[in-house]
Amino acid sequence: MGWEDRQHGSVTDGRGGGRFRDALRRMFGEGDNFLNWSFPLYSAWGIRVRVHLLFVLVVIGELVRSYFGNTSGSLGVAYMAIGLASLFGLVLLHEYGHCIACRRVRGEADQILLWPLGGLASCRPPHDWRSHLTTTIGGPAVNALLFPILGGIVLALTGNWHAVLFNPFSPGLAIPDVRLATSQLQPMWLISLWWLYFMNAALLGFNLLPMYPLDGGRIVQEILWSRVGFRSSMVIAAKSGLIGAVVLGVFAVVFGNTLLMGVALFAGLTCWMQGRQIQFELAGEVPGYDFERGYGGMPGAEEEVASGRAEAKRREREEAEQTELDRILAKIAKTGMGNLSTKEKKFLTRATDQKRRG
Repeated sequence: MGWEDRQHGSVTDGRGGGRFRDALRRMFGEGDNFLNWSFPLYSAWGIRVRVHLLFVLVVIGELVRSYFGNTSGSLGVAYMAIGLASLFGLVLLHEYGHCIACRRVRGEADQILLWPLGGLASCRPPHDWRSHLTTTIGGPAVNALLFPILGGIVLALTGNWHAVLFNPFSPGLAIPDVRLATSQLQPMWLISLWWLYFMNAALLGFNLLPMYPLDGGRIVQEILWSRVGFRSSMVIAAKSGLIGAVVLGVFAVVFGNTLLMGVALFAGLTCWMQGRQIQFELAGEVPGYDFERGYGGMPGAEEEVASGRAEAKRREREEAEQTELDRILAKIAKTGMGNLSTKEKKFLTRATDQKRRG
């Protein structure tokens, strides 16, 4: 039973304890899955949006650190809040892109989880490389569509190319150039728009890195899938993803970026688990099993399917015969044997012989 189906406050101790326990249960589930430590935000178009508890703690921590930070170049709590809000909205739109693309290829998509390392969309496209590729591209496509729109608006308002083209590793240095072209003022709404532009560009560039399980790595894996098959493409993606995670981890240590370190650890763990799964499948592989076809590739699966179809037809035929026999017997009870047709008499005789033999 999902969290949305549970009854609230069914058992209380007079102090709201039941409601509190229900709230914890909806947030943490049974506690055995870290990704379930989240709470619902809203539902729209059949897609539930949940926010991870750790995401909330990280946002609070960043705002507090920004407020009390005394280092030079600190953007302040207002700028940090704008940046986090921009990132939240863009990641949400990115994940909606995955969900919409998945549904376009007749797949299923029903949930989005927002957590400190980005977003996770629960997408289940058909098991073919085109459907998976379309689903993956749907996310970056949203950011790619927004990039020229937001950049053009910022350039038109500021009249300054330095507000649009700058060092992405030092975005704070570009903020002095984010001024209205007519009055040289820096209204908060313009800063917010610029942050939206910067965060969208950063999200697009980062997700397109060719490292599994980022979107760029998934795109490479799905293209390889069309050429070398699913399993071989996953082996390549897992091995190259581990190398990319190590490189990203070193980069994160050099620049002291905890977020990138978290992404590197998550990517490395995902690739390692994927590699172990493939090894397990190879170790237990059945001779003659076709991995690409799932259960249909098992030896004798086609014969089993054919046998199942024959059995279903036999049961359907027996049910039809029993229905006809019941009709004839009801006719006899109502009008007598003399009103049976020749065909009905033959059917009754044959059915009687079958009952005697069986």
